[in-house]
Amino acid sequence: MSANASTSNAPAAEPPRAKRRTNMRGQFVKDLRMLMTSFGDDPNPDPDSVAVMEEILIDYISDVCTRAHRVSTNRGKIKVEDLKFVLRNDPKKLARVEELLYMQEDIKRARAAFTEGDIIQDAVRSNGNAAKGTKRAASPSAEGNEAKKAAPAPPGGQ
Repeated sequence: MSANASTSNAPAAEPPRAKRRTNMRGQFVKDLRMLMTSFGDDPNPDPDSVAVMEEILIDYISDVCTRAHRVSTNRGKIKVEDLKFVLRNDPKKLARVEELLYMQEDIKRARAAFTEGDIIQDAVRSNGNAAKGTKRAASPSAEGNEAKKAAPAPPGGQ
C-alpha cells in the first residue's frame, strides 16, 4: 500500500516552477544555437543539446529571480538593486549588469537629444535647400543613369 501512496504523490511533489519552465520552452533556442556555434559547436547543433542548454539557462534565470524576490523584502516587485545584490559575489556578471544599465541610460540620453521638433526642423531645412537648388543626395536609380552616361560605348557602335 505504501508503494501506491508514493506513486499517487509523485505528481504533487513536482515543483511549481516546472510548470512555468515549460511555458518558456523554445524562447532561447535561436540565440542558444548561435552562442553554441560561436563557442565552437557545430553550425547546426543537436536539438537535444540546445534543449539541455535551454533548460539550464531557464533554471538559472528562475533561480536568480527567486533569490532576488526573497531579497526584495516582499515588495511584490524585483528591482535592479535586488538583482545586483544577488549577483554581488560574481564580479563578471555584476560588471555586465552595470555595463548594460549604463548603455540603457546612454541610449535614453541619445533618444532625448533627437526630439520630434529637431527632426521636423531638419526635414524643413533639407526641403528648403532642395527648393533653392542645392544638390541633395542622388537616388540609386539616378546614380545608375549617370554611370550609364559616363561609361564608354561598347565596341560595335551601341
